[in-house]
Amino acid sequence: MTHTPQTLVILGGGYAGVICATRVRSSLTPEEAARTRVILVNPTESFYERIRLHEVAAGSRETAARPLAELLHPQVELFVGTATRIDAAEHTVDLDTPRGRSRLPYTTLLYAVGSGSSAERTPGALEHAYAIAEPESARRAADALRRGEPGQRIVVVGGGFTGVETASEVAEQYPHASVTLLTAGPVVAPMRASARRTITRKLRRLGVAVQDGAQVASVSEGRLALADGSEVAFDVCLWTASFSIPRLAHDSGLAVDEIGRLRVDEHLRSVDSPDILGAGDAVRLPETNGAHLRMGCAVALPLGGAAAGTILAAWRGEDLPIASVGFLVQCLSIGRRDGYIQFVSADDSPRPLHLAGRAGASFKEMICRMTVDGPAKEATRPGAYWAPAGPRTHSEPATASGRV
Repeated sequence: MTHTPQTLVILGGGYAGVICATRVRSSLTPEEAARTRVILVNPTESFYERIRLHEVAAGSRETAARPLAELLHPQVELFVGTATRIDAAEHTVDLDTPRGRSRLPYTTLLYAVGSGSSAERTPGALEHAYAIAEPESARRAADALRRGEPGQRIVVVGGGFTGVETASEVAEQYPHASVTLLTAGPVVAPMRASARRTITRKLRRLGVAVQDGAQVASVSEGRLALADGSEVAFDVCLWTASFSIPRLAHDSGLAVDEIGRLRVDEHLRSVDSPDILGAGDAVRLPETNGAHLRMGCAVALPLGGAAAGTILAAWRGEDLPIASVGFLVQCLSIGRRDGYIQFVSADDSPRPLHLAGRAGASFKEMICRMTVDGPAKEATRPGAYWAPAGPRTHSEPATASGRV
């Protein structure tokens, strides 16, 4: 590392931002630390376990919030605010904070703003449905469900992992309610056909009615209009369909893909501003090492760790590592006592091995705990969070490390 003072600004206190901030700071020598600031910018002082928000909505968990101070290295500075513009030429970030607007200079920036609910893309969904991806909305969903009558009609929109987990959790907590899961395509489409059949059977045993081929066109008070012209009535609508990407990179003039994700190279550097790196849901890697990646903490955490490696290497004048992220499992809970774990290859393709039932539920809970406990250990042991290497590409050596 040069003797020039360095300031790393990290936008976003989710999985990617937290692990990057803590790993960078804990990796510094005393001499490096004396001339380095690591600043994490987040709208609140809390870290939200998004993989727990369906539990909050169903009422089986009070909160998914954890104080960021518990997870970060003690010398990481926390700025409460929301970034409104990145000036890559001037190396500054404009912020809205509780005390007003401010401008924060940086030497290196990590773009880790994550993703949000897609409800805004469907007319009426923001007004009449509860977006499970948003902490406050999940809390309000729990209040609405608690106020409901025993036979209330609960509709969950979205047949992905979060949709299945939400529908099953709600059905288990409210056994006298009518729970319907609407999905435009197959339930948990990335899984094997046999896995989908098993998961669908488990949902139906919990009393969840699964309606596939149901594309929601609009939402009004107490009613969903489907693309085929039919309607579905509800008392409470829970929205889990896909994600949306913040417009910050796009509005700041940075190179983005068709849905607004920051385009980065194989080292996670912005393709047109190398002092800006990206990690997490709001980032698009090259096809050579990112075509297999999906949104979620299973990618955000190792990408955050990989970004830390690139930042440290650049500061120290070392060769930049290639981000290599692979998978071990696809996992979901089906209520509190059941689950399904599909083991996969590094490229996320299914393998024959799986776990189900209580063993699957226990395995899923272990994974959930690791997503918080692992990054927290980085404060004293940089590299404590392990992730598998991605599938080999023509640009990677055969000995790609599993630790990113």
